[in-house]
Amino acid sequence: MDWLERCVPDVEQLLGTYWRKEPLLLRPQNPPLEVLTLSDVDALLGAGLLRVPYIGLYTAQGSIADERFCPMRVITGNPVQGYVDAAAVRRLIDEERATLQFRYVDQWHPPVRELTRGVAERLGRLVEAFFFLSRPGRRGPVHRDDGDLLAIQLSGAKHWQVYAGPPDGDWAPVREENPGAPLLDTVLEAGEVLYVPRGFAHTATAVGDASSAHLTVVVREAGAEHLRAALLAGIVDGLTLPGRPLDDDALLRTAAELLDHLGARLDAVTPDDVIGRARPRAYSNRQTV
Repeated sequence: MDWLERCVPDVEQLLGTYWRKEPLLLRPQNPPLEVLTLSDVDALLGAGLLRVPYIGLYTAQGSIADERFCPMRVITGNPVQGYVDAAAVRRLIDEERATLQFRYVDQWHPPVRELTRGVAERLGRLVEAFFFLSRPGRRGPVHRDDGDLLAIQLSGAKHWQVYAGPPDGDWAPVREENPGAPLLDTVLEAGEVLYVPRGFAHTATAVGDASSAHLTVVVREAGAEHLRAALLAGIVDGLTLPGRPLDDDALLRTAAELLDHLGARLDAVTPDDVIGRARPRAYSNRQTV
């Protein structure tokens, strides 16, 4: 099964024309709606094993404290924190209109893991996934995310506005107070997919009578820090040096061996080598919202 083609009807068009350039509304024939259904969400909440940081709740005022939906448990006589209470989560969603977020769903829900692995294999990137359940009328802040997004509308509907990308490479995945006029203003219905280029500011509002559920597939890209780490890891591969040289002469020999090794490896490495090492490890330390 080609998971990317289940999200994107014309992969060549997306990659050749729209990738990193423009947002695009997609209507695939067989969208992967089965990877995380509302029944799955209820079962995951009710099973009792879900815990932070894989789950979060938000209102217009910000994040809800974990303690409000993760009461302490006692296991073998020891207090344990962080496990989710399903009733508390549902109460916050109903009474405070909180938005539910499942984080890094690819790490712990096998159907979503299959989807992200398939997309990762096609694109040669690190791919992660986040789930959102929002009550009608709930609007997220305008912000930029550190990755190309494929937002799969699983149920309900969401009104999206996508704005321009950052002006240069010195940007951060944070809120955007002055995004300008939207490039795309559309309502995403169940079964549709929205492509948002990396760094393009966007916001979404749940609309209609039912809650909106969508899965955001995040295609990460390497930045300068990832390249730096990949280069350093690559050039020291295969190098074995004494941990504590015994005297000055031994220390000088060790330093010379180190420089010789690094020089030889640097002469052989190419920019493509560094990018190839960096992309599978292009994790973001910023929260995807």
